[in-house]
Order: sequence, then structure tokens, then C-alpha cells
Amino acid sequence: MSVEKPHPASPAADIFPILRTVRKRPGGETAVMRRLAALLVLIAGAAVPAWFAVLPAHRPMTRDIHIEAYRYGFSPSRIHANRGDRLRLTFSTRDTGQSFFLQDYDLHVSITPGNGEVSVQRLSRPDEPPKTMGAVEIVAGLPGWQGRLVSKSQFRNHTYNGPLHGTERGELIVAPNVLLYGGLGLLAAIPLAGILVAGRQTGTGPARRLNLFRVFPWLKHAVRAPSFQLNLALPMLGIFWFVILAGLFGTKVSGRNAGPMIIWVLWLSALILLLVPAGGRSWCTVCPLPTVGEWMQRRRLSRSPSEQKRPLIWPAWLKDAWPRVLLFLLLGTFSTALVAVPAATSWMLIGLVLMAVASSFFSGQRLFCRHLCPINSYISLYATTGRVMVRSASPQVCAACAEHFCLTGSAKGWGCPYGLCVGDIDRNNDCGACMECVKTCAYDNVAVFWRGSGWDRNIATYGEAWQSIVMFALACLYCFVNLGAWDKVRDWIDIVDKQNWGTFSVYAVAVWIACLGVLPSLWYLLTRAGIALGKSNLIPGVQFRAASAALIPIGMACWIAFALATVLSMLTFVLQSLSDPFNWGWDLLGMAGSPWHIIWSPAIPWLQVACVLIGAAYSMRTLYHCWLDHSPSTRRAIVQSLPLGCFVWGAAAGMICFFAG
Repeated sequence: MSVEKPHPASPAADIFPILRTVRKRPGGETAVMRRLAALLVLIAGAAVPAWFAVLPAHRPMTRDIHIEAYRYGFSPSRIHANRGDRLRLTFSTRDTGQSFFLQDYDLHVSITPGNGEVSVQRLSRPDEPPKTMGAVEIVAGLPGWQGRLVSKSQFRNHTYNGPLHGTERGELIVAPNVLLYGGLGLLAAIPLAGILVAGRQTGTGPARRLNLFRVFPWLKHAVRAPSFQLNLALPMLGIFWFVILAGLFGTKVSGRNAGPMIIWVLWLSALILLLVPAGGRSWCTVCPLPTVGEWMQRRRLSRSPSEQKRPLIWPAWLKDAWPRVLLFLLLGTFSTALVAVPAATSWMLIGLVLMAVASSFFSGQRLFCRHLCPINSYISLYATTGRVMVRSASPQVCAACAEHFCLTGSAKGWGCPYGLCVGDIDRNNDCGACMECVKTCAYDNVAVFWRGSGWDRNIATYGEAWQSIVMFALACLYCFVNLGAWDKVRDWIDIVDKQNWGTFSVYAVAVWIACLGVLPSLWYLLTRAGIALGKSNLIPGVQFRAASAALIPIGMACWIAFALATVLSMLTFVLQSLSDPFNWGWDLLGMAGSPWHIIWSPAIPWLQVACVLIGAAYSMRTLYHCWLDHSPSTRRAIVQSLPLGCFVWGAAAGMICFFAG
């Protein structure tokens, strides 16, 4: 836990002479002036580079561009143009029939092998018959003032041509790129703005929290019901088996199969965008994966008989975060195959259930959730930022409690399956929000809270430190592989269609070495560099572990940026697959034959860049406080955080360039 200490004035006073006089004013006035100065720095940081980007206006010209489509990509995959350029596009296909789908420009082109002419249809006029053309002309840059803000548009292939259909994409980049230069300028201004306000706060401070049981009394009554978790898990278990059946017996086209669409688009996006940031560990409350194993272990789910003795002891080497991190890394390595083959998704889910069942034969509850569940690698790490949390209502009551029914259980419920005493819970990493402690507490001292500020930045073990590094690295990797225009990379890892096991093996080894060796080593060396700069006697390993919390905000921001692009571009396919989940000609939702439409397509890069900027700001702030906890002054903390801060800044700059083009 961090300890707050008074800090001297911000070193920004030595950079800006005007702040020397401001510092002499009353504290409140000084804080306001610093905030105002920081705001002006941020505005200037975003506006000035964007203004310079607009200045060198190029004279519009006519350009002839030939686009060759193939499985699974385009050549060229990236087209650069100036606003106002007239682009004459001609097309050909290297293999089978392909298409060129450019929604921002209201364009869908069907390409036939051996035919120099293409069939062109305007998406805004779906009832009109397509026109046959030899070349398609578009003007680079969308009309209107809003169009001037759109610099990046993606074109895709809308014709199914194999298991990895949907990965074909390219980019049209139109200068001036206001988003790219403005985003990088704002990123550069964030550290300076942070320095201006660094002396204003001494730490994260106690989190403001709201007792939801007091606001919603019915919620407390519902949570204390003996079958509360079972009532939530059973519907999820039904959906779970529906996903498995759809993956095994539905269409082999992943984009039309309800199984992969529900898991990899609907559920995963909901988890990243909503469930974890707002609900913390709320998904663990309803997760169906441990239900069967828990029933086998307890012999019942809604009451609490005496704990049965089990001879098998969980191995010590399978404890901590390492097993679940490695399993998540394994799934991430094969993620393309899991998404492209519906049956692979089903067998993955079956395998997770079998792991949960096998772990139920050992003594101790929810061992699968605590140590093996790869989903928990994501949830336990990023739930530290979640708003919902289970805590004691009064620490004094917990301190005076001798029975510890929350840990051991009572006639009203089971003991904590995660082996926690409520009075000791100070972060969301470990608590699975099963709500058993709410039932068993004899003093009615457990409640569900909404956290209004702060988050849990305490990294308890080195396994968790590696977890934060691996999750950050995989977030960036998922974006590069799935959202980028580099079809060659996807070819290297295509073991589904092209059977490229050789290049895939090289890719897999490189990913594992980078995640488990290169990046942690770099983070450790930069930590030592920070200690050397500050001439501190901190233990490098301990500070390495503590500072790894700074990767949580930027990592979560990259995951959110990835999920936004995924759900907004694939939601139409989700509705199509749910309308006809087994490809039997149904139309349950009336969306089976609906046209593909990307929601908010021009806004997606803006949302992604905004995510990266917010994540970078919180990561730099977290990094500063990680050093401030052990530094005598803000100046020393800023100097020590510079090496790791440069790494975070560079990673954020790279992701902005990727998302903005």
C-alpha cells in the first residue's frame, strides 16, 4: 500500500518563471492556475501540430491506381492521397472472385477473374441495379467539415473466399491527417501538463465509494438469496451450451456461425468495453465455466453443508498467476485459428470445462478460477480499474470479528471459494465476487460498492507483474494482426487454410520470447536506469514489480480500442448469425439477409486514438506515483520515472500512428 507524504513544490516552477510568483499565492489559487496552465498546454499540444498539418495544402491531381485483390489481402494494401485528389481505381483478382468494400465512400465493387470490368453498387442505394465500369472514380476526402476530420478509411473484401475471410483489409490515408498530428501533439503535451500539476496531489488518496446495498435495498435481498449465483449462472450455462452446439453443428463459415460471433465479438467486446471497466469482477459472478465442477465438488450449489475432505492437494507450482497467464498466452498464439474455425471455439470451451471439473477433485474451492482460467488473466488484472467491488462496510467490525464466517462458511453459505477474508480485501484482483461472504457474514458487514475514484495499483507478486506485461503485449499484437493492413503477417500465421506451420512456429516462438523475456527484461533495465538516475537505494526487483502497474491503463486502453473496432465492424454479422444460428434458413430476428454495415465507421480511428491518449495519461500518472511512494520529492520521482515513462510514451505514440494511419 502506498503511503502519502507531503511533497515540495512542483519542479515546473523552475521551468516556467511565472509559476514562481503563482506559488506564493494561497494554495487553492495555485492549484487552479496550475490546472489552467496544464489545460492550455494540452490544447496547444493538440491544436498546433494539427494546424501545421493543414498548412502545406497540395494541389489536387488525378491519379491512376490499380488494386489487385486476392486471398487474403489487397495490393497495394495502403493508398496515400491528398484531399481533393481524383482517384481512378481499376481492379483485378489474383485468384477467385473478390470485392472492394469502401463504406465511407459509399462504394462496393465486385471483381470477376479475367474481366477488366467490375460491377459497382452504391451502398446508399441498395435497390438500384449495379453498374458495369472499367474504372471507378472517387475524390479523396469526404465532403463537409466533418469529412475534413476523416483521414483514414478502411476498405475490405465482402466476398467469402476461405476460412480467414474478413481479415482482408486495406487503408486509404488522406492528407492532411489532422488526427495523427493532433494525437501525437497531445501525447507530447501530456507529460508536460502532468509536471505542471504534479505537486498538487500527494497520492491516489482514499477512493470515494457508494454502498449499493443502501441505494438499492432490493439488491441486498437478492444477493443474500441461497440460490443467487445459481440463478445467474444457469441461464449463462444454457447460452454456453448453445454456443458449443452452434460451433459444432452450424455453418463452417465463422462470420455466419453464432458460436464464434457470440464469443469473440459479442461477449469479448462486452467484457472489454463494459463488464470489466464498470463491473470489475462481475462476470465471475455469472460465469458458467466452473458450475459443473463446483456442483461435483459440493454435491449441491445453493446451500452450505460441511466441507468434504479431499485427499488431493493442489501443487504449489500451479499457484500464483503463472498458469493462467501462460494459458492465455497459448490461446492468444492460436487466436486466429480459434476464430476462423467454429468447431475450434467449441472445443476450447469444452476443454475449459473439463479443466474446471478436473481441478474440483483437489482440496480447495474454485482452483480453476484462481489459478488456471485464462479469462481470469484478463479480468483479474483489469478489474483493478473496475467500479464495482466487494468490501467490508466497516473495517473496525472486521477487525473485531473472531469467527471469520466469510472465510470458513456457515449454515447460510459457503466459505470464500477464493480463500479470502473480507477484512483483508483491498483490491479486485483476488475476489471473484461470488457473494458468498454477503450471505455468511454474521454482522451484516459485507456490501457491494460503486467506486467513484481511484483504482487498485498494488502488484502483489512477480507473476502479476508478468501478467501486466503479457496482457499489454497481446493487446498490441491483436491490433497489429487483426486490424492492420499487413496481409503477409496473417499469411505467416495461417495454419487453417494455407497450413503455414513453419512460419507460424517462428511467429509463436517470437511472441513467447518477446512476452516472457524481451519485454520484461527491457522493463527491468529501464527500472534500474530510473534508480540510477535518481541515485536511489531501491531494490530493482521490487520496484520492477511495483512499476508494472503502469502498464495496466495503457494495456486496457489498447484492448478497448481493439474491441471497439471489432464490435462496430462485426455487429451486423452477429445479428445475422443469431437470426439463423444453425444455418437452417431461419430468420429469428429478421436480420438474416441484412446488408453489412460498419457502425460509426469514420469515427472508429478517433475513438481508438482517444483510448490510447487516456490510457497513456493514466499510465504516466501511475508511473509517477509508483516512484513517488519511495521518493523524497516530486523532482526525484519525475527524474526516476523518465526511462519507463519514455517506454510508455513510445508505445502510445506507436499505437496512435497505427490507429490514425
